Amino acid sequence: MVDDDPGHMRTTVEVFKGLYQVLFAIDGLEGYEVACEEKPDIIIMDWEMPVMNGLETTAKLKANPDTKDIPILIATGIMTTSVNLKEALEVGAVDFIRKPFEPLELISRTQAALRLSQSMREIKALRKREQESFQKELARKDRELTLQALQVQEKGRFLGEITAEIERLETRLDGLEEQLLGNIKKRMLRHVDADGAWDNFLLHFESVHPSFFNGLKKEVSDLTANEIRLCAYLKLGMGNKEMAQVGGVNPDTVKRNLNRMKKKYDLNAADSLREYLMSYTGS
Repeated sequence: MVDDDPGHMRTTVEVFKGLYQVLFAIDGLEGYEVACEEKPDIIIMDWEMPVMNGLETTAKLKANPDTKDIPILIATGIMTTSVNLKEALEVGAVDFIRKPFEPLELISRTQAALRLSQSMREIKALRKREQESFQKELARKDRELTLQALQVQEKGRFLGEITAEIERLETRLDGLEEQLLGNIKKRMLRHVDADGAWDNFLLHFESVHPSFFNGLKKEVSDLTANEIRLCAYLKLGMGNKEMAQVGGVNPDTVKRNLNRMKKKYDLNAADSLREYLMSYTGS
């Protein structure tokens, strides 16, 4: 209870006797200090007070992360118009109670504000759990996409090595053996061409980050196909070495490509393209 009138304080003690423990402050500044120290479940705040009035105190409490969620009832016997009520609600009060207090009204409004506050805390806790669960699931899918990209690259490298070995053998053979090797090579090349590795990766990526590519193209219309791939790899949190491995190039080439992309996005030298794209949603 923040009020400079001893009579209102006595009334509050009588009304809440056996229900709540009541703390007191006689002006807004003291009320702010007590609230910061004690973190009460609810505050009944007088409007007109010395040092700092109720609305100023409420605004200050709502600006403080440690006290912003404490419900505040503004109490007044003077500022009782609908305009006053609107003003109290706009600074962060949850309700408005007129003086002199009616015991039943004081209890019911206090309990209603406490129930509302508890519901809001439960909703926030639920949203936090849902957000944490969503982020974990997103991180899991991003790890799967990274692994898929690395596996595709390794598969392509392996098939390329086998194809090269077949070509070397072809030069030493003739007749039916050469024809058989040629058929094997053709089948492997058809498999590589029809694999659609990037298309498959793209499909999975867009199911996880549905607006990412469209947003990129709206911001920078002249991104090349290779730059779009790099953007996807950066979104997944890949390092330069991983991107070089997937692309079959050396890390210096990746670094040069990233620097060109930074210019397209008008980023400063000190800005991180990786951090920008990892936090980018496309919306």
